[in-house]
Amino acid sequence: MSQLGVVYYVGLFPKLSESFILNEISELHKRGHNVAVFAQRNPEEEITHQEYRDIDIPVYYSDPSYRDVLQLVSSHSIQKLTKYMPKGYMSCLSLKEIGSILLLSKQCADFIHSLDFEVDIIHSHFATATRVAALLAAKENNIPCTVTAHAFEIFKSPDYAKIRYICNNMSGIVVPSEYNRQYLDENIGVQNSIYVVPATTRINKFESATSPIENRILTVGRLIEKKGITFAIEAVNQLIKQGIDIEYHIIGSGPLKNRLQQQVSNSGIEDNVKFLGNVSDSSLKKELKEASIFLLPCVVAENGDRDAMPVVLKEAMASETTCVSTTVSAIPELITDGYDGVLVPPRDPDSLAVFIMDLLENPEERKRLAMNGKNTVRTEYSISISVDKLVDVFHSYTNE
Repeated sequence: MSQLGVVYYVGLFPKLSESFILNEISELHKRGHNVAVFAQRNPEEEITHQEYRDIDIPVYYSDPSYRDVLQLVSSHSIQKLTKYMPKGYMSCLSLKEIGSILLLSKQCADFIHSLDFEVDIIHSHFATATRVAALLAAKENNIPCTVTAHAFEIFKSPDYAKIRYICNNMSGIVVPSEYNRQYLDENIGVQNSIYVVPATTRINKFESATSPIENRILTVGRLIEKKGITFAIEAVNQLIKQGIDIEYHIIGSGPLKNRLQQQVSNSGIEDNVKFLGNVSDSSLKKELKEASIFLLPCVVAENGDRDAMPVVLKEAMASETTCVSTTVSAIPELITDGYDGVLVPPRDPDSLAVFIMDLLENPEERKRLAMNGKNTVRTEYSISISVDKLVDVFHSYTNE
């Protein structure tokens, strides 16, 4: 297939918790495609993934100001761009959102014109309101625009009308799981073409856990409700109270950090639980190798937010670490209970404790599940496989 010119439209770049975006970009760049990134902001995180340091691509940060909006409104650009606005969509937006979208679309269109390669397609991540700016910039340049609809923006207190307008006016929709596809089709009423392309990782980046530390349990994820970490802590607490010397490591940051630390303190298990915060790639790989069990008891949050198919589960499976998770959303598409991991009902710390205990007492069973898990991600969820599918989607629109 021919070389592509792709502009990625994203909110934050590079964001530590959105490694799947960087993985896509890195693989496309590695294959010789021309890639550039238009980002609304730089998260300015202290830690970045190695893939970001290994690529050299154009990146533009919008960082819009109030003055920029005023200049846009006073120019002819607003008339030029509003003609491309999806019919009926403006009624779903506030004036602030409309102004932001118009400014971002102009900046993105200008960025495209500044590149030294021909752009064939804009691909955006997360089907939020500002992604309409990517659509307008694409129309201005007479190229297709696609979006990957992930999780929080379609599950968390969803505005069905907005999501429907965004998805139906794009050239096509990418989703990370069959669960997402069915949700957009059946719940939201999206009538556009929807392609399943799993968000994933570079499998060979992770080494197999040859000698895990006994009774070491690991969780990696943002400290937010949908990760279910409060239930993981309760399960660990039960095991410790039964006399099991558990060492539980939690990697990640987020708004629930203080509440989760207080839960640990109230349970009297501070000596057994370590909050490690955000860590480097090398530290993450080391933690995954050393863990006997990777625990991610996802739930559907009170506001509807949920994970689809967490990339970190694939990273743990790639590390040949036994995974314990829940039957939420698309996780059963990734993990077959009893074959390449263990799935329990969500919000059930008692069941978590029982299955963790069983696995800790049966290293051969852990090894079997872990080996099958690595084979699953290697044969079905490698970044190479996902990008093959993504490139096919891009070509289906650029070759029309």
